[in-house]
Amino acid sequence: MTRAFNRLFSPLSALALLSVILLPSAATGTTMVKLQLAELCWIADIVAEAQVVSIEPELADNGVYIRTVASLQLTHVLKGSAIEGDQVMVREWGGRLDGEVTQMPSSPVYTPGERVLVFLEAETRGSLYRTVGMIQGKFTLIEEQDTGRDIVVRVAPSRTLTQFDEAAVQLPAIRRYGADLRALIRQDLDLGFVPAYRPIPGLPPAKDAALRAHWGVGSSE
Repeated sequence: MTRAFNRLFSPLSALALLSVILLPSAATGTTMVKLQLAELCWIADIVAEAQVVSIEPELADNGVYIRTVASLQLTHVLKGSAIEGDQVMVREWGGRLDGEVTQMPSSPVYTPGERVLVFLEAETRGSLYRTVGMIQGKFTLIEEQDTGRDIVVRVAPSRTLTQFDEAAVQLPAIRRYGADLRALIRQDLDLGFVPAYRPIPGLPPAKDAALRAHWGVGSSE
């Protein structure tokens, strides 16, 4: 039985890197706004490469929708107080539990064994994190067989997968390498660049206030 949302993804379908994303969110009824790399860097509390260790589905507080908590072991930290080897828990909408499925296309899916580069922000309560900008804040790293270099792609794994298989991912003809993306991220972080103010749905109030203050924008209240 499917609880909600739209279609099930194919097992490992590569998506266009940094494409324009304006997807309706079935859980909130809002539209996901495309975020620039600088905005992902600014909003995130942790920017890191990681290995997905495990996933655990759970019922949301209302008992209607399923969420999934993924355990990520950090392998390379670019931003944040965490260190390599730490494990962080990332909770996202969607999952499979007791034969039922909650599926939301704009929500990132983490699969055990997957190597990722992620932008994470702390949830308001507790020690859990969520992915910044939903699917925009998660990149998958795939090793290029000829060179051994990591290629950055976006994939939408099926929730039926129990183990990620890098060899099953079809790599794009035009490739972006992980080292290049890390360099751009470090550049933004080293400059301490704050993006120009614009309302971003779902941005934590403290970060919205900081962004307003930086650009001298008064409160909308």
